[in-house]
This record gives sequence, structure tokens and C-alpha cells, in this order.
Amino acid sequence: MCFVKGTRHGALFVTVTILWTWGLLSVPALLGLDFENTVTQVAYTLGGASPSIIGLIFVLLSGDREYMRSFLCRIVMLGKIGKPGFVVLFALVPAVTVLSAFISQLFTSAPPDWSKLSTYLKDPASLIAFVAFTLIFGPLAEELGWRGYLLDCWKDRGILVYGAGIGLIWTVWHLPMFFIAGSYQNSLLMHGAEPVLCFTLSTIALGVIIGEITKRSGGILAAVLFHFTVNFTGELSPLTLVAELIRTVAFTVIALGMIFSHYHTRKGVCNGNHGST
Repeated sequence: MCFVKGTRHGALFVTVTILWTWGLLSVPALLGLDFENTVTQVAYTLGGASPSIIGLIFVLLSGDREYMRSFLCRIVMLGKIGKPGFVVLFALVPAVTVLSAFISQLFTSAPPDWSKLSTYLKDPASLIAFVAFTLIFGPLAEELGWRGYLLDCWKDRGILVYGAGIGLIWTVWHLPMFFIAGSYQNSLLMHGAEPVLCFTLSTIALGVIIGEITKRSGGILAAVLFHFTVNFTGELSPLTLVAELIRTVAFTVIALGMIFSHYHTRKGVCNGNHGST
């Protein structure tokens, strides 16, 4: 059986990925095992890496040697990214995060928390290990599927599909993690509806941003690096709820701007083509 790139194959990829991840993570969730349990960690490892693993399997099953070669090259190549692209990749999330923390301080008087950053700067070996862990578990484990194979399948469907659509699926994929004690998502749930809402809206907005970056650059590595920047910044700069709300609004505004720009550009192109016929 050959899995060529198309809308239905993307839907099949999503179905297989979610069922596999949910099936694995339902075990610790239903047994009441916490995040430190060995069974939970095995389930997290196998389930958390499922987007990239299943994505690679679907690429191989395509039977298209040229597509397979191109896909593998795009994992290690940034694609068409100029200086503005590098700024977006590495500075957008830290800038929005720091700005949100300082704006929040105006309302709450709570200063930004730089304790984790300070600790890692004093121990370079731990920082290097942390960078490696953050790059592998999350960005590399997921993006070969989400912004690799799936975006390839849906990139012609418009930014609401390859951006917000994949972002929503990305959010739903995390669902079992909310019910495993000790996980990041469970800690959000324990603090009420607002952090969960921030996570949901931010993930969808980031889906738009990463999707647009990946589509424009053509390189899957760009998605990996941006996802890494999100996770790395989040770990080093924990935010108060007010700061998280501000950051969520900022990401949402940026995503909406990208959506508007996308459809405005398409409308202009269509009008131009219409006028030349």
C-alpha cells in the first residue's frame, strides 16, 4: 500500500497518531500512575514520539523515492530563511515571553522569575544536557509528523487548515496528559480553567505561526527549532497566570495577523489573475 500525500492520508495519519498516543497514555491515566512511574515514562516516550515516528513511516510507505529524499533533506535544512526569518525563529518567543512578564509586573507587582535561568548559567554542563533533552523530547519527537508529513498533506488547503487546524489537533493530542499527575498539562488543570484555556489558545496560535514559518521556508528544521525555542523559553522563564494570559493574547494576535496576511495575499493574487484573463 502506498501513502501518497493528500488530504485523506493526512487524516489517516492524525487518526493513527492520536489513537496510538491516547491508547498508550490511557494506561497510566486509568491506573492513576504519576509522571515519575516507570510505566508512565515508557508510555510518554513511545506516545510522545509518535507524531515523528508515524510520520516517517507514512513517508516511507509513500513509495516515492524523490519525496523520501526531499523529506530527509528538509529535516536538516532550514530552507528559505533570511535574516528576518532567523529573528522570528530565535527571538520572537523569548521577546514575547519577557515582555509579557514585565507587563504582568505592572498589574501584579510580581517580578519575572529568572531563578532557573540563573541556576543553569552557573552550571554549563547541566545547561547543555537540558538543551539536548528539550530539543529531542518535543521538537524532534513531534515536528517530523505535525509540520513534516501532515503539513505536506494539507499545505494546499489554506492556513486555517495547515496552521490552526494542525494546532487544534496538536492540542487534542495532548489531552490524556492532563490526567496524569505530575505532568505539565496536569499542573495546568490543577490550577483551574484559565491555564488550560491559555494552553489551548497558545497551542492553536503557535500552530499557525509554526505552520506558516515551515510552509514559507520549506524546511522542517525551522519547525523543530521554533518548537524548541517555545519549550526552552517556557522552562527557563515560568510565568504567572497574568503573564501567561498576556502572552497568549500576543501569540493569538500574531497568528491572526498571519491569517489575515495569508488570505489578503491570496485575494490579491486571485484578483490579479482574474484581471489578466
